Amino acid sequence: MIGEKIRLESDLVNLAKAREFISRKAKEAGAEESDITKIEISCDEWSANIIEHSLGNNREKGFSIECKFENNKFYVIYEHEGDKFNPIEQEDVDVGDHFSESKERGLGIYIMKEMMDEIHYEYIYNRLNRLTLVKVLEPSRI
Repeated sequence: MIGEKIRLESDLVNLAKAREFISRKAKEAGAEESDITKIEISCDEWSANIIEHSLGNNREKGFSIECKFENNKFYVIYEHEGDKFNPIEQEDVDVGDHFSESKERGLGIYIMKEMMDEIHYEYIYNRLNRLTLVKVLEPSRI
């Protein structure tokens, strides 16, 4: 699959557009429904993080999402010029403590790490955040 890219404004209303695009591309790559769900949940979390924490609801700012499929791997590549933030460097959440303290937020990165097979982060040209989420699709599923 040749990569396809979309660009979205920084607005929570665009979460549905991002999810639809990513889901459609995962289906085209032959992902099973269980994997599509994991991809959607992870990408919903990251899209919301970009909008809420990095770019804000400033419609002049936006982010891109590229999906591609190579060597049994489905890639979702996010790019934006918001605040630098590497989710991989964040301390792992103790889920038991999290729930015992009745926290309502803060599990997104944990969920992404659990549901995706690989996560890569780059900060490019001292201005561009690139996060790549990877889901391995088993050959029998394709």
